[in-house]
Amino acid sequence: MKRFLSTVLVILVLLALWQGLISLFAVPAYLVPPPRAVLAAVRDHWDVLAGHTALTVGAATLGLLISTLFASAFAMLFTVSRHASQTAMPILLMFRSAPVAAVAPLITLFMGRGIGTSVVVVTIVSFFPLMINLQRGLAAADRSAIELLHVYGAGLWKQMAVVRIPYAMPYFFTGLRIAGASALLGTMLSEWITGARGLGKLILDSGEMRETGLLWAAVLTSVLVALLVFGMTSWGETYATRWKQAGSSLKE
Repeated sequence: MKRFLSTVLVILVLLALWQGLISLFAVPAYLVPPPRAVLAAVRDHWDVLAGHTALTVGAATLGLLISTLFASAFAMLFTVSRHASQTAMPILLMFRSAPVAAVAPLITLFMGRGIGTSVVVVTIVSFFPLMINLQRGLAAADRSAIELLHVYGAGLWKQMAVVRIPYAMPYFFTGLRIAGASALLGTMLSEWITGARGLGKLILDSGEMRETGLLWAAVLTSVLVALLVFGMTSWGETYATRWKQAGSSLKE
């Protein structure tokens, strides 16, 4: 409750600061509308905002799930095989260095102007932070625990399941927080380029039509979605690493 009240207080302060700056500098409404106009746009266009948000979040979630599967597979492969890491990592680095804005039109040629392009773009932009953080986590496992499993005859994949993956969870959720924000931005970028329905297209269209209230409502909606993703990943990290916290409490 205390955290909730603190969040509400911060939001109210930001809204007051927003309104105060507009009044102080006499900012015209076609540039930055007052909070009252944005709230009115949310009320009047609630169904439009909800529909476009659902499409953006759906594409981002699907792409993030696919990139998580690929990132987990590559991270585990690179952990158990140094040769595979030395061979494939330069290729992945070269692929990651390609600008997404330049790759997205090429993806559109193959996937069309639909959700498929957004999913592929999200997979590309979110794969690398997930894979790098997960690989670091798998390599940071407790050496004594791994040696103990080795003494008892456990193979590489048994060590992975029992020791390395649990120890890698904090690293994984760190990468997931970064990838979640990248997934949302990647989806909106794809919507800008391809014209597919979503928050990105809604922002572009409302800007061209000079509907600044709706534009700012869509921008704030994307910010709220990003904050929600951050909060969900933080909660997931707490839940997934509760065994580690319990172990620390027992030591104390």
